[in-house]
Amino acid sequence: MKYAHLVGALLCLALAACGGGGGSATTTSTATTEAMKAATPVISISASPTATTTGQIITLTWSVSDAPSSGCTASGAWSGTVASSGTQAVTAGDAGAASYTLTCGSASSTAMVTVSTPPPSPTVSLTLAPASITSAQTTVLSWSSANATSCTASGAWSGSKATSGAVTITPAAAGSFTYSMTCSGDGGSASGSAALSVTAALSNSTAIVVDSGPSGVSGVINVPYVSVTVCKPGTTTCQTIDHVLLDTGSYGLRLLASQLSSTLALPAVSTASGDDAGECGKFISGYTWGAVRQADVKMADEVASGISIQVIGDTGASYSSTPSSCSSAGSNLGTLSAIGAKGILGVGMFKQDCGSSCANAAISGVYYACASGSCTASAMPLAKQISNPVASFAVNNNGLLITMPSVGTAGLTSVSGTLVFGVNTQSNNTIASETIYKANSSGDFSTTYKGKTYSASFIDSGSNGYFFTDSTIRQCSGGDFYCPAATLSLTATNAAADGSASGTVSFNLVNMVSLASTITAAQVGGTVGSSTSSGNYFDWGLPFFYGRRVFVVMEDMSAAGKAGPYWAY
Repeated sequence: MKYAHLVGALLCLALAACGGGGGSATTTSTATTEAMKAATPVISISASPTATTTGQIITLTWSVSDAPSSGCTASGAWSGTVASSGTQAVTAGDAGAASYTLTCGSASSTAMVTVSTPPPSPTVSLTLAPASITSAQTTVLSWSSANATSCTASGAWSGSKATSGAVTITPAAAGSFTYSMTCSGDGGSASGSAALSVTAALSNSTAIVVDSGPSGVSGVINVPYVSVTVCKPGTTTCQTIDHVLLDTGSYGLRLLASQLSSTLALPAVSTASGDDAGECGKFISGYTWGAVRQADVKMADEVASGISIQVIGDTGASYSSTPSSCSSAGSNLGTLSAIGAKGILGVGMFKQDCGSSCANAAISGVYYACASGSCTASAMPLAKQISNPVASFAVNNNGLLITMPSVGTAGLTSVSGTLVFGVNTQSNNTIASETIYKANSSGDFSTTYKGKTYSASFIDSGSNGYFFTDSTIRQCSGGDFYCPAATLSLTATNAAADGSASGTVSFNLVNMVSLASTITAAQVGGTVGSSTSSGNYFDWGLPFFYGRRVFVVMEDMSAAGKAGPYWAY
């Protein structure tokens, strides 16, 4: 029975395959064609890398089997019609999951890429303060960076560096130097640089000598001499004058006419009225009278161009008669023997010898308008007043430093020191352990000696001793110097005018007369006299400078973070 049933089934199949004639054959062919058209495309797509950051490049690679004739279309994080196989570089967009889908007919496939926000890019900055110096100066190189984990220096410096910091640069030579740095971090690397210009340093120092003085002078002691070159303005017609007294107690250059060559022919300076300007320089010991003339003044490599100086005893007809308001100031210092020098270089705290007072009004006894030997008091503009040459130097113009060796109680036959221009402007004029003593508007501070305070005290290299009042010390016969029976060891206390500092000064006082005649440097002193004004000061003369570094910082200038005028020692 089972067998008979199978036979029936086979018969039925045979009939189905053979029955119906040609019509049955056409139907079979159509079904086969439709099956071929409906074949589904097979898509393969990949992305490399599968994880990246915004802005980076992603490479897509794809291939399609049985691709439709209509082509394939990109969608998602990319777009457009693409070939059935290929590669394409795309840029990663915003952070998130990026889908790169390829659709071919009814089939599609997607490559996924995880996009992250990139780490921030590093930055680096370098600065030089200042960016232009001389070879005798220093500068500070500072740098900072962000988003960096390491930094490397190159150019004028080298090695691994912290990501921020500062160093002091001391140049070894003149030239142009570039300090570069590259800093790296997760976000890449960045570079920066700073340029330094170094010029050759000017010589800012000149010699000081304490000796027996120029020919024609005798019996001098404690007189510091320097050499000064004066030139007709803007020319090479110059003359160097030796044995000029260095004076921190006055302001401006004053030269004896007798020591100047006639070839200089320095031009006269006129007053506002057009008359020749005459000037009376007043000192504790007397006065100097002469013409105001213009000169270029040179010391070391420093130049004060076209400043006013005094020519003492000028033979010009305009200055032939000394006004009584000048000669009444005391002894005439207008000769070589009277000054003990060929001139006076005033390098004290002030820029002009009179200042705004004389600029605003005619003050009797200072500046004069002179014509044909007749002179009347006159105002004088600041720019035409006799001025401290240091104030007109190009760089080292805020003050000076005087260094002198120690001188014992026996004295010395000669002493050599150094005058250095500028304060804290070069490596050779830096205030170190010295104490700053602020001065008042007159350049004074206070000194307390044996219980009495002298409020108008000052430091004066142009004074040849310590000058103060002490009736208990024996005076030399016929003079103002002290002649103690034995060397005295004394002390006094100096205090800044603003009370910001004070300090004890120990000093010796020897018998002037007991010194050998060849001694030119000694620890001597004398009385200041009996006038009211002289009784209010302690004059720290040249002996104070022995064995010390003494700084002078001028008015309207500053050094070591403090405004002048002040002394430091």
